[in-house]
Amino acid sequence: MDALKQFFMTAPVDPTVFAHSLWLIIALPLIGAFVCGVFGKMLGRANVHLVACAAVAGSFALSVLAFWSVSHVQGGMPVSTENPFSTGVVRYAISADYGTWFSAGTFRVNYGLMVDHLSGILLLVITGVGFLIHLYSTSYMEHDEAYWRYFAYLNLFVAAMLTLVLADSLVLLFVGWEGVGMASYLLIGFWYSDTAKAWAGRKAFVTNRIGDFAFLIGSFLVVLLVGAFNAQATSANFGRLGGNAETAQVRFREGLQQQGPLSFRGLEVMANALPVTAENAQGGVSLQSTIAEGPLAGRTFGGVLTVALLLFLLGAAGKSAQFPLYVWLPDAMAGPTPVSALIHAATMVTAGVYLFSRMSFLLVMSPTAMVTVAIIGTVTSLVAALIAFAQDDIKKVLAYSTVSQLGIMFMGVGMGIFWAAVLHLVTHAFFKACLFLGAGTVMHGNADETDIKKLGGVRKEMPWTWATFLIATLAITGIVPLSGFFSKDAIFHGVHHNHLHGYEWASNALYYVGLLIAACTAFYMSRLYLLTFEGKRSAEAKVAHAHESSWYMTLPLVVLAVLSVVSLVYALPLMPGRNGPQPVMENFLGPVFASAERIASAGKRVELDHSVPTFGNYLVAWLVVVASGALAGFMYMKFFPSRAGQPAPAFARATRRFAQNKFYVDEAYEFLVIRPVKNVSGILYKLVDTVLIDTVAVRGTAWVTTRVGSALRYVQTGDAQAYAAVMALALLGGAVYALIQVLQ
Repeated sequence: MDALKQFFMTAPVDPTVFAHSLWLIIALPLIGAFVCGVFGKMLGRANVHLVACAAVAGSFALSVLAFWSVSHVQGGMPVSTENPFSTGVVRYAISADYGTWFSAGTFRVNYGLMVDHLSGILLLVITGVGFLIHLYSTSYMEHDEAYWRYFAYLNLFVAAMLTLVLADSLVLLFVGWEGVGMASYLLIGFWYSDTAKAWAGRKAFVTNRIGDFAFLIGSFLVVLLVGAFNAQATSANFGRLGGNAETAQVRFREGLQQQGPLSFRGLEVMANALPVTAENAQGGVSLQSTIAEGPLAGRTFGGVLTVALLLFLLGAAGKSAQFPLYVWLPDAMAGPTPVSALIHAATMVTAGVYLFSRMSFLLVMSPTAMVTVAIIGTVTSLVAALIAFAQDDIKKVLAYSTVSQLGIMFMGVGMGIFWAAVLHLVTHAFFKACLFLGAGTVMHGNADETDIKKLGGVRKEMPWTWATFLIATLAITGIVPLSGFFSKDAIFHGVHHNHLHGYEWASNALYYVGLLIAACTAFYMSRLYLLTFEGKRSAEAKVAHAHESSWYMTLPLVVLAVLSVVSLVYALPLMPGRNGPQPVMENFLGPVFASAERIASAGKRVELDHSVPTFGNYLVAWLVVVASGALAGFMYMKFFPSRAGQPAPAFARATRRFAQNKFYVDEAYEFLVIRPVKNVSGILYKLVDTVLIDTVAVRGTAWVTTRVGSALRYVQTGDAQAYAAVMALALLGGAVYALIQVLQ
């Protein structure tokens, strides 16, 4: 065991040397996107497949080395990287600074990449699951004429997502944030000749722009906040960091000059130096202190921080499909099914969870922002789960399931159980990608049928798809001993036992709603599985018999199903901790969330619990999902078939119609937001654009010029005697005027 431990703690390459090659992780899929997009038609289908898959596979190999490097320990000392903002170092991390990216006045942004345990996990998920989806796509898209464009977009997306994760500042993260938004627009509307599919891409793009605007405003507020802290902080603030206070303050200011105010390492140093209350400030500034000058003068540091975090929440709501901006994701199923597995299950939609996990040290300073994040996640999760009950499209059910599971992750982040949220992000990537790819295989073998009521009996004809889909279904439902049970229950346990000052009621309330969400998940996923794979073949099926897909499609399903099982290891309390046995993932992410733990402990505004769920906790969660799944089995295998041909009660039909139409949220947005904006835009177009600009400003200027020119034309006669007479009269007038002035 010691030899195995030593093997994984000794990187095959020197981490400090490998750090300078981090850019290659992004560059490989970016080059793949360029080659496939520009030369794809000339290369041919097989070569495009080779280039696209090899680019992501190479990035995966480099990601493995990066992940290995951040776990490197030599002589009892873990690998570390310099922190430009403090005299200390960042442990279990490697970084590379490639110099100034751009600057304006005193504002500066460097192009820097960093890998720690958090980003290392995401790198493996993005490139590992991404490669499996690329391999799957080689068979799924084998008859599509625009294959080269498809793989170019896939590689572009992977490159953008890797940029988001590797970024060491909010600015570079925003570049990746926008990049995945653009790539998702291209992939959702991939079949743009279909008006509905093109419209779905536009809907996703516009909805995300709302969130991205909020992200930008939040970033601007953070810049002003850091500037105000730098101007008002005293040595007492930096004394909290340990070591010499004056040296720490000088180091922080040098870091601002070298790296800019939006570096994550700089923000972490500021968070550690900024106490919650004035009593702990010891003469320095605190969250309760008032900003003395600048655009934010008169506001408190804590108030501005809360507003910035809420703006980031709106940005995350757009990218991670949370209320009120979740409406784009179900329509995003218009793209090819592998796109749904990559973007809307494993990677892009988890960007909001990653953002708040990366900035956990800021989030724990604002219980108001935390409880808002948790409530938004809870509401989104419950609403999406209820809508999923009545959906008949296999991809739509999985889409609303994704929205619901993301809401659970936001519950974890909002209540401070960050490691469990990241764990559920990882396990969800495995079983949801397996489910989406399984749905694609079902469609592929059933003449592209998506209505689960027109399938049935697929189990016997597609054994590999059935087995992997069943495992993934049990994982997302929360059945022991699959990973989804442990990751989801870790979140609910943390939600129940963590407490936010002033919002103590949230712990119990959100926990019990979480159990309801778990029950809903078990019900609609059991319904999806039973109607698709069990029972008799539907009489409305497009083909009499389904067929299994090629190994290019089934192999990724098998790998993802296996990962859905074995990833439960990360939730088991196998590691020693301060308060007893500690889950593997919590221990692994300990260095990343150490500042959040320290700030929460010192501020006393957030109480973070580190207990492990008991057998009773596990039993309650298991009984809830088993009872709900059994109810779904009884209703769809016994009750409803026995009542075939009998009309359902009017109330049941109305309830189903209400849920099937997504609670009419899209119609409400159309009535309350889109139509008023369109009407105001129409009025402004006709009044301002057409009347004032086109008629008055443009045509009016031309009309005045024309009329003045027409009048002056009569002066230009070409008669020299007339010109001389006019000149004489002008001279005479001038002389008379001068004489009058002299006489006065």
